Amino acid sequence: MTWAIVTIAERRAFADALLAHLGDAFVIVDHARDVQRSHARAWSEVCARGGDWVGVMQDDVILSDDFAARVAARLRDADARAIRVVSLYNHAHNDRYLERVDERWARVDLRRIGPIVSTVDATRQIRSAIPGEQAVLARHEVARHYAAFVEDNAALYRSFPRVHDGLLGLFFNAHLAGTPDLDTVAENHVYITLPNLVDHRADLASSLGDPRVRRSSSFHAGAR
Repeated sequence: MTWAIVTIAERRAFADALLAHLGDAFVIVDHARDVQRSHARAWSEVCARGGDWVGVMQDDVILSDDFAARVAARLRDADARAIRVVSLYNHAHNDRYLERVDERWARVDLRRIGPIVSTVDATRQIRSAIPGEQAVLARHEVARHYAAFVEDNAALYRSFPRVHDGLLGLFFNAHLAGTPDLDTVAENHVYITLPNLVDHRADLASSLGDPRVRRSSSFHAGAR
């Protein structure tokens, strides 16, 4: 398991503080405040490091106790279930859109969650399979294809200039469904841990200027 942590220069200390809890991990500093470019770079560089599972984390997370061991246990369960993409977080306002698989796993129901409408082209819409990018992990054999997806779909990314999580989720679902037609993606392959193993810090302002404080409804320090 290898992590990339995305931060901005003035919050580097928060990212550095996470390193001791993650094992194999490194920091990406987003100097340009470009969420798409920084996260795409993070996925590319973490894949270059290798490992069965690779992940990208943001600097504004709270980790559960014994985080690395608990995540490793969840990934063993994910492997046993053939789950290939895992989010360790879900913001509470998305709870009403969750489809519970069992007491330990859930997914965002793409049929019920509202669309994200492009600010450039109002006819373009996507539905976010990832409930915030605080901590997302994917099997290396899946994640390594993301760089090519970004390059091949540059126009789509330009249509959603301040969005990355929704586009990342679209990649995962299209890739795992084996379809190049992004408009036909219907099944969500991104699984959310219950309870969440990370939460979103409320004491740090969004680097993108989002005034909303998005907290988990299921996180607690002893979450397993």
